[in-house]
Amino acid sequence: MDNKETNTLLKEIIALLSIQVKRGAPKINLIKEMNEAGFQPKRIAEIIGTTANTVRVALSRAQKTKKSKK
Repeated sequence: MDNKETNTLLKEIIALLSIQVKRGAPKINLIKEMNEAGFQPKRIAEIIGTTANTVRVALSRAQKTKKSKK
């Protein structure tokens, strides 16, 4: 494993640990936070046990909701 891979894994671990504090929160909140932390939909799906398409749809709906509140 090279340094770039190691750094990526460490960043993921740090992000997951910070998200764990909010355990029990709705999945949409976890998806948004993981996305904001730099996780790709495919990786988010692997972590929370769903499909990448479900993650993309959730992110799209969250963006639409955010825009409509402005």
